[in-house]
Amino acid sequence: MAKKRTTGGPRTRRMTAEDVARRKEYKSRAERDRMWQRRVMIVAALLIGISLLVLAYSVLYEQVLVPRQTITQVNGDEITTAQFQERVRFLRWQTAEQLRSYYLMTGDVTQIEQYLTQLASPLQFGSLILSEMEEDLLIEQEAKARGITVDEAAIDRQVDEFIAEGYGLPVPGAPTSTPTLTPTITLTPLVSPTPSNTPAPTATTTPLPSATPGEDEEDTPQETPTPTVEPTAAESPTPTATLQSSEIQATLEQASSDFFSNAASGADVSRSVIRDVFYYDALREALLEEIGKDVPTEELQVNARHILLSFDPTLPAGQTPPTPTDEQKADALARAEAVLSALQDGEPFADLATQMSDDTGSGSAGGELGWASPDTYVGAFADTVREAELGEIVGPIETEYGYHIIQVNGREVRPLTPSEISSRQQQAFQDWLAEAQQNADIGPRHEDWIDRIPEEPTYNELLGDILPLG
Repeated sequence: MAKKRTTGGPRTRRMTAEDVARRKEYKSRAERDRMWQRRVMIVAALLIGISLLVLAYSVLYEQVLVPRQTITQVNGDEITTAQFQERVRFLRWQTAEQLRSYYLMTGDVTQIEQYLTQLASPLQFGSLILSEMEEDLLIEQEAKARGITVDEAAIDRQVDEFIAEGYGLPVPGAPTSTPTLTPTITLTPLVSPTPSNTPAPTATTTPLPSATPGEDEEDTPQETPTPTVEPTAAESPTPTATLQSSEIQATLEQASSDFFSNAASGADVSRSVIRDVFYYDALREALLEEIGKDVPTEELQVNARHILLSFDPTLPAGQTPPTPTDEQKADALARAEAVLSALQDGEPFADLATQMSDDTGSGSAGGELGWASPDTYVGAFADTVREAELGEIVGPIETEYGYHIIQVNGREVRPLTPSEISSRQQQAFQDWLAEAQQNADIGPRHEDWIDRIPEEPTYNELLGDILPLG
């Protein structure tokens, strides 16, 4: 019997052409899927790379390029965004601390409302600071031209004076009696370094009658780069113990350390930024001294009295009348001639001034104006007090206020008081600064400089706990 052949498995089916085609189609589809996946991954990688590049550039632009960009320039010297923003942040903090101290000591808001408004408006505050920085560059340029320099020791003196004033201590190096410590409300001295050296015109005594025009010193532009309110010490406790010089020095050193530490953390600025404020403060003081050294220490003064017959006696004293009519001028002249005639007939000057003068201020004092520089007066009035014979009654002299009967009783060169000299030095500095600003090449400011004004520290962070907005 024949033996059957066996195999190890089922018989293999021969692949048909259809099978081959189907396999090729499967392989082709898989290959296409793999290729598509690779493309998707490549595109995704490219997109991620581009996003990272954009993010990196954005960080680079905001953190590196923008801070280095120029916001404005003064005669070619640049103010960068970083310099501007750091100054604003520091002075926002400093101003807020000062306002806080003032409010805690006085409880009065009315005197600081203007400064609170400025602090609450980043645009207003930033504009003030940028103008101040432009002034600083003008001062620095002029100081360089005059060979004026400020070293680290000078900056240190400014810091010491600042700290000493804030703590009620004697200014280092200044002669003083036994020093006493006047505690402040907070540990940080809150007196801005800027105002102590920033000249502010001080009006001199104007012995003119209120109705007689003079140099209106209140119209002198006043410099305001940084809001400043000096806290009063009325409510400060009176110390019973005195301090020795070593104790004063130790107090100053600790206070200085606290100030720089608090300012750096509160405003997010470096110590060098803070010292820059004192640098420009010292430079301003040095330039003021240089410009003011040529200010005279004495001047010609006259002692005069007058009787005013106003074009319009109904106007309040000191108010400039409008252009007078022919009738008004004729009436005022007639009254002036009548007064002059009465004086020539022997009537006392003082009595007539009291009775007839339309300048009620000097009239109540018999027409007396006291001692004053002729420059205090205006026009023909000034010319008359310079030239009239002593004791001579002169008039009628016409000014825009009316007709004057004038008598000069004294004329001499007199020394100026220290406060008068200081006022004139400050005015000389202000005159120089105004001229420098007019002639300087300033700007233009960067087109988006307003967007670069920092709002930090915010008002609420600084003062929201005691003086909230609204």
